[in-house]
Amino acid sequence: MSDDSFVTFENEKQIKESLERWQASALVDAVKTLKDCNMLRQAVKALEKTKASELLKDKDNPEKWLELYRAHQVLDQKAITMGEKEQPWTHEQFLFDALLSAVVRGVMHENLDIDPEEDGLDLNAILADMDSPADFFDNEVEKDEVFQEALGSASAGDIFRVHSRLTHILTKCNNAYTLKRSDYVVETVKMPTMGFLGKSLFPVFGNAVKKVQSRTPSGKGRGDWVDTPTCFVLARTNDLLQEAKGRLSMYAEEREDEEAARIRRKQLFLKAKRFFVKPKNKK
Repeated sequence: MSDDSFVTFENEKQIKESLERWQASALVDAVKTLKDCNMLRQAVKALEKTKASELLKDKDNPEKWLELYRAHQVLDQKAITMGEKEQPWTHEQFLFDALLSAVVRGVMHENLDIDPEEDGLDLNAILADMDSPADFFDNEVEKDEVFQEALGSASAGDIFRVHSRLTHILTKCNNAYTLKRSDYVVETVKMPTMGFLGKSLFPVFGNAVKKVQSRTPSGKGRGDWVDTPTCFVLARTNDLLQEAKGRLSMYAEEREDEEAARIRRKQLFLKAKRFFVKPKNKK
């Protein structure tokens, strides 16, 4: 990657392989045109999404995702300096960012107060000692000035769209969180010692089995999967975003009623105006 002439941003396979080899920073430095910047940004964005999905499944070290996330941010700024027009700031995006910021900031503050020696590692016990999601929303989110400003400037349509974005996020994450937080029973089960290829090569041993321990989910329970602070952050954020989604439905309905009342008042005013203001007689 030391010679920029060998970088071909049109070659998606080459770019992906370079990103997998921890060369995101070198690729960003090699960008010279807005076209190259956008091509690299699309590749980074796609791989960033893939790595994020993998993290939800296996909770692996997030360093690769972080490298891609940083590269994405730098490329966004680089594109602007190369002449790309900034996207207009919408009321929907303003509300989404304000809500997410208030929730994440609150969860990170809560996470700092957790002491494993005093609080233990039982996720459900830790969450039970926290403010309920409803109380958290009342005390933290609704008192946030930026959130109130964003909510005040948003239409019913903006609020419904933010609600839909949260629904999409939570639908993808809920299954993973619920499984990780569920109770389970430890069972000893028999598993084949050989796969299809092994059975083909050694048919005599094809029916051999071994006994292994298996964890079978059996409903919500201990939640003793908390072995790092990350697990608390994921679970707590998930619960608070669920509460936020419910609040957004309420806000949207209230805003719809307000907008409908405003339209009715305007129509009534125009009707009264037409009744009392008589048109001039034509000569």
